[in-house]
Order: sequence, then C-alpha cells, then structure tokens
Amino acid sequence: MWGKLLIFSCVLPWPMVEAAPWIQEEGALYTRAALVKEAVEGLHGYRGDVYLEYGWSETWTLTLKGEAVRYSGVAGFDSQGWRATARRLFYDSDRIKISGETGLLQGSAIGGRNGCDRLGAEARMGISWSSRPQRNPYFLYLEGAGRFHGSCERQRLEAAYGYEAFPSFWTITQIWIERGATDAQSDKIQTELVWQTEKFDLSLGLRQEIGNAFQEEGVFIAIARTF
Repeated sequence: MWGKLLIFSCVLPWPMVEAAPWIQEEGALYTRAALVKEAVEGLHGYRGDVYLEYGWSETWTLTLKGEAVRYSGVAGFDSQGWRATARRLFYDSDRIKISGETGLLQGSAIGGRNGCDRLGAEARMGISWSSRPQRNPYFLYLEGAGRFHGSCERQRLEAAYGYEAFPSFWTITQIWIERGATDAQSDKIQTELVWQTEKFDLSLGLRQEIGNAFQEEGVFIAIARTF
C-alpha cells in the first residue's frame, strides 16, 4: 500500500485533448465533455472533465476547464481542479499557425500532486501545420508549456498527429512528455478515433503511461460540439 501511496504522490493528471495552437472563430463556442476509466498500479478510478473555448475576437480565444477524479477505495486521492486561460494567435497562414496562451489554474486534478493543488499560472507556445488536399487531410502540432505553483513546477512538451482515415473518421495520436519539481516524471501516449458529424464529434480512445516510473492506463469517451 505504501508503494502505491508514493506513486500517487508523484502521478500526473491525464492531459485532456484541447485545441492546442488553434483558435475559435469570433463568437463561436466550442464545448467538450470526457469521461475516463483509469487504473494506476492496480487502483481504479474515474476522471471527468468539461472544457470550453470561446472566440473572443479574430485573434483571441478564451478557455475554461473543470476536472475531477475519484478512486475506488482511496478517497484520500480524490481531487478536482479548474483552469482558465486566454490564447492569442500571433501568426496565421493557410497551413501554419503560431499562438501563445497564459492563465491560471488550481487543483491537483489539473496540476498534479506534491503541492500543485495551490493556485498557479500556466504559459504555452505552440505551432501547428495542417493540409487539406482532396484526399486524406491531416494535421500536426508541437507545443511547449510551463506550470508554476510556487515551489511546484511542471514543464511539458506536447505533440500530435491526426489524419482522416475514412470520410468523417479521424485518427489522432498525441504524446506528452512532462518533467518537474518533486521528482515529477511522466511520458504518455494517447490514440483516439473521432467520428465527425454535422452536429457533434464523438471520440473513443486509449491512454497509457510509457515511462518506467509507474503503470497507468485508461480508456475514454468524449463528445464535442461547436455552437
């Protein structure tokens, strides 16, 4: 049991899919809700989150995220958190976009344990490249992020690649590499299948810790819609 407690003290939260370097059109509201069934060193739990983006202007997008996690039999590790940021588009061409993002976050469900549940700040920079030929459109992006909660700090590198495997069906693969204070170390990979319809997007996917510090995996379902 003490080994599991030590692992939980260092485990980092699952990073939910977000829109990365892209921004929303002015006046558009993007919504996404996800539910994850996850396992960490044999302990099982559920994580849920709601994520919103609002196109404030042609170059600014506001984001808000709430997240909570509950573990069966270890209520002491149940947690919740929130995150609010503003994203600014700096460069926009037909294929390449560059943006920066900054904001506040609080809660160990968002920022990780070992003191990261206090109020903190986040800063991001990212670049994306997309192509939409008549057949097999695809995209990729790379983003660096830092989270700061006093003595508790996190640095994260994120990368993703997605393509339309079949009409209205996308496959997306994401990788997160995270390092930080209090021996925080996590490398995760996620693969999902996204079904796009005229009214909503439905996602099914798998996540797995690929580092050697601990065992963690999850399966998730998510639904998204733009208003």
